[in-house]
Amino acid sequence: MEAFKDTSILSWNIRGAQNSNAKRHLKDLIRRFNPTFLSILETHIPFVRLSAFWNNNGYTPVHIIEASGHSGGLWILKQLASNIISSVLHSNQYSITFSIHRGSAATTCTCVYASPNFTMRPNLWTDLTNISHTINGPWMLIGDFNETLLPSDQRGGIFNHNRAALFSNFMNNCNLLDLTTTGGRFTWHRNHNGIRILSKKLDRGIANVDWRLSFPEAFVEVLCRLHSDHNPLLLRFGGLPLARGPRPFRFEAAWIDH
Repeated sequence: MEAFKDTSILSWNIRGAQNSNAKRHLKDLIRRFNPTFLSILETHIPFVRLSAFWNNNGYTPVHIIEASGHSGGLWILKQLASNIISSVLHSNQYSITFSIHRGSAATTCTCVYASPNFTMRPNLWTDLTNISHTINGPWMLIGDFNETLLPSDQRGGIFNHNRAALFSNFMNNCNLLDLTTTGGRFTWHRNHNGIRILSKKLDRGIANVDWRLSFPEAFVEVLCRLHSDHNPLLLRFGGLPLARGPRPFRFEAAWIDH
């Protein structure tokens, strides 16, 4: 869809949105990638504490799921300057589904932060399957699904075939496909004494066939990991943006850990 060729969503499990590293890295990501929408996961704090920060950086809330105590939290924000119209369709503790419109073009998006407790995830798969029955046309999902799909989605540890099968069944039941992904192979890492002992692809973008056909050039970029143990994801609906002339080379310290 040409109407959304410049649209993008940045999704990040930030592990606490209020600390100074989080705010500094968010400002840098906004400056570099100018995402249309932000999906901020595991926020830990009430949104009101950062409402001025978001307004100063040019974003307004679409829908907020507050953290429960010091756990959870899912915030969807949109550029103040964007002429895209968004409307929330469904929400629960672990996902927000919203439609976006520009002119006569429309599509549906779901941002996900699946529970770290594996016993809770089948309920989310069921909820999302029920939501899929209400959606006509293109639909994409992005976020932290807290689950691997294939043995190649992890390095280290023991792959859980039963949980992966439940995730795979959900995707099959909803006719969802993994979106083309560039960058790092894994999106979450666990270190011990400075040594990386486990890496997994827990964060991803997926979409139904209608969305894939509507946005054939779309792809997800796994960005450099910053202070969080999760990499940010950037979904570009229309592929790579047009070049704006030569840019100076800048070394990013985060590349050392990428």
